[in-house]
Amino acid sequence: MEENGIGRPSTYAPTVSTILDREYVIKDGKYLRSTPLGETVNGLMEDKFADIVDTSFTANMEKSLDDVEEGSKEWRRLLQEFYEPFKAELDKAEKDLDGVRLKVPVEESEEVCDLCGRQMVIKSGRFGRFLACPGYPECTFTKPLVVVMPGRCPKCGARLMKRTGTSKKTNKQYTYYCCEHLTDRDESKKCDFMTWDVPVADDCPMCGQTMFKKSGKGFKKPFCINEKCENFTPEEKRGGWKKKPAGDGGEAPAEEPPSPPPPRSPRRKRRSPRLSPGRRRLPPLKNLRRRRRRRKRLRTATGPGPRRCRRGRRLPSPARRGSSRRRSIPPGGGPPPGAAGRESVSPPS
Repeated sequence: MEENGIGRPSTYAPTVSTILDREYVIKDGKYLRSTPLGETVNGLMEDKFADIVDTSFTANMEKSLDDVEEGSKEWRRLLQEFYEPFKAELDKAEKDLDGVRLKVPVEESEEVCDLCGRQMVIKSGRFGRFLACPGYPECTFTKPLVVVMPGRCPKCGARLMKRTGTSKKTNKQYTYYCCEHLTDRDESKKCDFMTWDVPVADDCPMCGQTMFKKSGKGFKKPFCINEKCENFTPEEKRGGWKKKPAGDGGEAPAEEPPSPPPPRSPRRKRRSPRLSPGRRRLPPLKNLRRRRRRRKRLRTATGPGPRRCRRGRRLPSPARRGSSRRRSIPPGGGPPPGAAGRESVSPPS
């Protein structure tokens, strides 16, 4: 792609992940290998859109987009030049493929059907690729597609398979290795060998059985799991994750009953401030402005409360302070109420 001037390094990873997710290609070691589905789709695109599925078209389009970025070409004109012929080809392809069902060629495998003995094929479904019997609908036998690992089963000598499962507790995927006859329906061939360790291609130089290694990144030293072999490596010397030792005597020590927690001191009840009737308690707010706005809104709704000074003391109302504005003079010119013992001032005639 880089030699033909297609794409940029930032677009390579999304392109590869897209064709892998759609199963147009699969990983074969360090390389990508096309699948029958990918070859069918590619052939259809080359047949119906020959001028677009071409390396020269992609390279020229990227050059035109660079010209648009520099300002030497208008983007509306570029889209019009591309879309008009593309729309005509798209309408023609929809008309030609109306009612046509494409058949993807099947890929044969080395597995044999357990029911009828036919050579099983690899098919693609909603949940990925799987093995199916080609005798459908007479035979409906299917099984998951597994990866064959190097080495042989230490119990029966059959092939070793790599399989995956999903934990019911954590809902996470895990990988394990087992014999190919683990789920065999024939009880005489069934083998229950299963391990978390990865089988390797090297055999033990002492007993000749398959050696294993711990899973994980980095170099892991292979070990032999045959207990009768001189090269046998016990579980505690194989590395990797280890279980916590139960105790010196082999039995787990008896756990002491946990001590009761210290008694807590009784919490004091927080006294709520006394509120005048008709006023509700405001929630604590950190913002002073919001608190003032709420207080002002509350005053307008329920009426003014008692006046208080800065120290919190209650101030007397203007009538109690003896304001002259609120004194009432009787019509007879006598002294106002509460003015006993004072000199009365008669109103001017």
